[in-house]
Amino acid sequence: MKNFIFFATLVCSLLAFQNTMAQEPVATIEHGGTSKVFYGLSAFADAYNASVNGDQIYLSAGYFDPPASVAKGIKITGAGHFPIEGKQTVITKELKINKGADSLRLEGLFLNSALTYDYLNSINYVKVIRCSFTQANFNSTALASKNYCSFEECFISGAIYFGAGYNDGGNNFLLRNSIVHGAVNYIPGNALIDGNIFLFNATSSYSSTFSNVSHSIIQNNVFIGKLYLFYYGYGVTGTNTINKNLFVSSDPEEVNKATNYTNIAQSDIFINQTGNLISYFQDYHLKKPGTYNSTDGTQVGLYGGLSFKESGVPSNPSVVSKSVATKTEPNGNLQINISVKAQDN
Repeated sequence: MKNFIFFATLVCSLLAFQNTMAQEPVATIEHGGTSKVFYGLSAFADAYNASVNGDQIYLSAGYFDPPASVAKGIKITGAGHFPIEGKQTVITKELKINKGADSLRLEGLFLNSALTYDYLNSINYVKVIRCSFTQANFNSTALASKNYCSFEECFISGAIYFGAGYNDGGNNFLLRNSIVHGAVNYIPGNALIDGNIFLFNATSSYSSTFSNVSHSIIQNNVFIGKLYLFYYGYGVTGTNTINKNLFVSSDPEEVNKATNYTNIAQSDIFINQTGNLISYFQDYHLKKPGTYNSTDGTQVGLYGGLSFKESGVPSNPSVVSKSVATKTEPNGNLQINISVKAQDN
């Protein structure tokens, strides 16, 4: 009941504010059953500065400057990253994740720049869900590992970069049901790379889709690139488990053709997809979902396993429709009708 009351309060405050200052970004912080609202381009930073570990920050649609860094275990939820009219939460600059951000959760954000993790310190259990960003810089070292971090249902237009050497940290990384345009670099072990679409089209082994990725499970993915899959600079060849992936390439190295799908024309994979760039206007459903079974018996790609949510809608309840009367009734009441849809995940 407390969560419902808070959400109702949040919706009403947003609607009331929308009537007076259209398109003004709003950040609401929930702390101990109470809430506080901040407005304007600095609203996200102001709400963050007022938060403590365990708090929840909700960001409306609109543009927000981020705080100097995020170094708290909080939850930050936007309106979504898809460019749906009036429903995109845009973070204008690089978002830096620093020491103290263990158990941070980011959801429903469109970042105009990169996610950058603290180079000097370990940061663990950071979840990024249904967000879009240009690239991820984990900057891991053996003494500053990034363990149990995850990207789920994300659009990543650049590379995922863990560090500069094979002994770098970053174990137990999860990359699931996401679209990745760039390469994945330096993951030394225990990663699960499951149900993604990789658009990177390497032109040589030095620019392969995976560089120094070892001792990991790579399954149920779709690889559009026609050439090189792996580059190993540290002698880790053959350490990955690679099953039930779909490849445009006819002969991807280290791939057992008996347990994967190879030599599939790009034009035959998706309902509507061309090229090697991420697009919000293409259809990534498989043309033949029953033909390319995944390890769990569903289908490879975004819509198998836990599945990809259409339009990247965040998991918090969302406003489906609203209407506000243009004037009050004779008794002073203002008619407001709000339709709210709960999310199952």
